[in-house]
Amino acid sequence: MATSLRRRGTAVLALAMASGLSLAASTPAGAAVTTAPAYYQGVTSANVLGVALNLPALPVATGIPQHLAVNLIGVTGNAVHNTLHAGTATMSKATSTLASGNLTDQLGLSKTITATLGGVENAASDGLTISPDTTHGLLGLNVGPLRAKVGSLTNGASAELLDAKVLNLGALLGATSGGATTTLVQTVQNNVSNVESTVKSQLNSALSQVNSAVQQVPGASPAAGVVDQVQTAVQTVTDKVNAVINQVLNAPTDTSVLTVQTLTAQQNIAPAGNAAKATADTVLANLNLLNGLVTIKGFESHAMAIANGSAGGAMAKGWGVRPIVSVGTPVLTAALDTNGLSLSNVAGLPTSVSDTVNGALATLQSALNTVLGTLGVHLNYVEGTSKADTATGKHAEATGAEYDVTVANPLDPSNALAVVGLGHGTTASVSAAHATRVLHPQNPQLGKLPHTGANLPLIGGGGLALLLGAAYLRRRLSA
Repeated sequence: MATSLRRRGTAVLALAMASGLSLAASTPAGAAVTTAPAYYQGVTSANVLGVALNLPALPVATGIPQHLAVNLIGVTGNAVHNTLHAGTATMSKATSTLASGNLTDQLGLSKTITATLGGVENAASDGLTISPDTTHGLLGLNVGPLRAKVGSLTNGASAELLDAKVLNLGALLGATSGGATTTLVQTVQNNVSNVESTVKSQLNSALSQVNSAVQQVPGASPAAGVVDQVQTAVQTVTDKVNAVINQVLNAPTDTSVLTVQTLTAQQNIAPAGNAAKATADTVLANLNLLNGLVTIKGFESHAMAIANGSAGGAMAKGWGVRPIVSVGTPVLTAALDTNGLSLSNVAGLPTSVSDTVNGALATLQSALNTVLGTLGVHLNYVEGTSKADTATGKHAEATGAEYDVTVANPLDPSNALAVVGLGHGTTASVSAAHATRVLHPQNPQLGKLPHTGANLPLIGGGGLALLLGAAYLRRRLSA
């Protein structure tokens, strides 16, 4: 048995040497390596709603500061992934904020939850309701959950505002007594009273024109339904404008400058393929001005930045979805900008009534802008921006679109009484770099010759000699 094992061992050894195989080559490869850049840092933020108020001096007993600032629903992120063993250490921090600013600080409503790598890595807070009674009618909030979570390669946070009522005219302009406040209320009411007859005359003219168009379109015509819808819309807008005027003049406590529904903010920082990606998003489902006189739907603000540290590997995009605006009912759509409100013409009407209907809309548009302008309500949309270092792929940054609602001070039109900002600070930036590659060339002076293949004949000859020797020994042993 020993002789047999010895023979087999000799044959295997000889075969291995003759074929030039390396047994070490069959060692399995190590664990898979992450595709994330060796170093990256991402910074994000997304603020849904910001409100700044510059009120006249109010009696101390009201507890309302003259200058107020509040940010509602926001998220931030800051993450560093570093395997270079030099520079900023690996870290990750994500926050989700309900509210901040001197108003919420004073009322005890400010709240932020934080998640950090190596600490509390998953933080959460359930929603809550804040009654307008606790904020002197300035804010009423129904807040959804707040979330913040980090990991070794991830960073994310989200916040949700279910609905809010901002700047009740009664609380803002007339709920308290005082010289400056009384003067402010009286000024607003005088301004509205001055345009009341003009606006109502315009509204009546618009209604008359649309009613005339209805009479000109046969009932069986496809255009009849369109004209009927326009007639209903104009009547609805007329009723709303009249209601707003009456509320300002007689019952301002029932009118809110702004109400919003379903606003969300999210941010995320994480590897994406062989790059690092940072995103920030703000989404608004519904915003109403002056108790629904003007409805803004679908505003969005987004920022995205990607970098991998290689040429051509950086990209950034900041953008938004320009608000869809409806007046009265969805049949009338409009654009809102610094020039005011522009109603779109209604398509699909026969030539005989098209000019009449669209002329009525132009009259209605003028009436609406008169009311908005008298109340000092102005709107502004700002496009998003982006910047990427495509030459090196090491850095990218973006800022999402913004939307502003400004209410001018009737006592000082050059200054804003209130500024409401949507999507301010929706930003994302990222930097990335590769590890420096260190090459170790073979050095003959260290006794390690390069493998050129010139020694293969020698190895083959040695293997052949061993095979011949093994055959000779086998013959001698079997003799």
